[in-house]
Amino acid sequence: MRPQPPTTVVAALLEQASLRPGRPAFTVEDLKGRWRTLTYAELLEQSLRVATRLLEQGLRQGDRLLVCLPTSPQLLTVIYGTLLAGGACVPVYPPFASQGLGRWKEQALAIARVAQPCGAVVRPMTRLHMASVLDQVGPDLFTVAPGDLERGDGGVLADILPEQDLAFIQFTSGTTAEPRGVSITHRVLMANIQALLEVMPLDESDVSVSWLPPYHDMGLVGHIFVPVCCGVHQYLVPPTVLLSRPARWLQLVTRTRATQTTAPNFAYSMCAHRISRSERASIDLGSLRWALNGAETVQAASMERFGRTFAPRGFSVQAFRPVYGLAEATLTATFSPHGGIDVDWIDRERLSTAAEARPVPRQRRGDAQPIVSVGRPIPGHELRVVDDDGRDRAPRQVGEIWFSGPSVMGGYFNNPQATQQVLREGWLATGDLGYLDEQGLLHVTGRKKDLIIKGGRNYLPQDFEQACLDLPGLRPGRVVAFGAANPRTGTEDIVLVAEVRDPARTRDPVLRHRVIRTVGERTGQRPDRVELVEPGLLPKTTSGKLQRGRVKAAFEAGVALRSPPRRNVDAVVQAVRSALELTRARIGRMLGWQ
Repeated sequence: MRPQPPTTVVAALLEQASLRPGRPAFTVEDLKGRWRTLTYAELLEQSLRVATRLLEQGLRQGDRLLVCLPTSPQLLTVIYGTLLAGGACVPVYPPFASQGLGRWKEQALAIARVAQPCGAVVRPMTRLHMASVLDQVGPDLFTVAPGDLERGDGGVLADILPEQDLAFIQFTSGTTAEPRGVSITHRVLMANIQALLEVMPLDESDVSVSWLPPYHDMGLVGHIFVPVCCGVHQYLVPPTVLLSRPARWLQLVTRTRATQTTAPNFAYSMCAHRISRSERASIDLGSLRWALNGAETVQAASMERFGRTFAPRGFSVQAFRPVYGLAEATLTATFSPHGGIDVDWIDRERLSTAAEARPVPRQRRGDAQPIVSVGRPIPGHELRVVDDDGRDRAPRQVGEIWFSGPSVMGGYFNNPQATQQVLREGWLATGDLGYLDEQGLLHVTGRKKDLIIKGGRNYLPQDFEQACLDLPGLRPGRVVAFGAANPRTGTEDIVLVAEVRDPARTRDPVLRHRVIRTVGERTGQRPDRVELVEPGLLPKTTSGKLQRGRVKAAFEAGVALRSPPRRNVDAVVQAVRSALELTRARIGRMLGWQ
């Protein structure tokens, strides 16, 4: 009789450590460029040691723990140690230079107020800042460095965790005022992982490479939890590897003979544009069987250019697997049944005026809108496309995407009102727009809240942003489009905000006119306003996606995007401020002021 698969990732770790104790589980590069490999036996042993120390700190079953660590071996042992101790992980990204410590503290505080954690694990350099944040949430919340959790002996696991217990909470990136925390239990997590492994059957013979941020579903679930459930050898590097030198990602795939990797669309586009001919000579992608593309709009042009660029280096476009997923569905919602790029060429006019995806003959594709298929629902799950009243739309009619199945979250943590808005009689209303074709394949066209409505027509901001990809003078992929209400015309203006390569060209009328003309030629609609800004000013989420909403809010409020403060000055100021806040609060409690 075939043994039952593990019901939690903790059980999967225990099984791997028992059956394959000496097999490499993770090989990790930290921020200092040091490599370290953890076998399954070492991962379990060190995670149990962390679990024991966390229990001594006061963590109890069901408690939430903020985990604020960069990609490192310590991140892995703290995540699994938290689960072994019966706690739930709340990943929080560490402070980074372009964000500023002040902004980071605002976001960490907003998350902590919702999650109500028992404490946090942070690097020593961040400990004081996190302590000042937690002190505003409640007394006796601990902050501890990962090194302090590695001392002593590990305990023995008493009980297997109940499947209904919370495994982790993922908070919406980039939010401050009302962050929503997606609650994922062990049962829900394993349902998504097992369904994913049915359509992507990885095993001990596979090697995976990832630079994805570990505090988002694609990095956390896809490359920290999934590997332990299938035995794949996972290589992890910090996200800065891609941003500073994209060739290193593909060179690591080459060196490890990786069979699987995952990235958002912008990463494939960046590699096609920025990796030089000489760097490409050191790349061999012939081992890749699964190159997943998700987390943002999948662009046919980006995938085709990547395929053409790296075909001489062994890459097969059949390795591409466009996918659709979201945190509320744990990770994956749909998966392409076949490799390659399945593009639907759609009449742009009918899409904008009638929300209909009418196919265009090959001879008319010059004016058509290409939309990539992201596949079918993963096994055991269902998908619908509905109108505003929740009624099913016919094939090729655009509507809101609804998703159902055992991978759907239980709700937003401590936020029943927000939960009620998206969970409807067993269906998750995703807020994404798309359509199903005649084969039942899903095509995502955008998000309801991102639509630009001008003169009664609907436009997707991604169309205008993609039209600027190869414009000389602009930074590729650093353009944001949105609609801004114009009271004079009674409709929305189409606004583009783009980063220039040369800061001296932010007021260049020739470049601005070129953008307007080119976008008009490529989309059929000229933008009403084009704002050129200095390199690095467009804000991004912690997963690397541009924050269209923040740019729009700043534009409508008349607030200029500004350069981030200098790192050393900001760090000193925030360190002093954190110390004063923490001291004042604790003295106040001692004297009875609070």
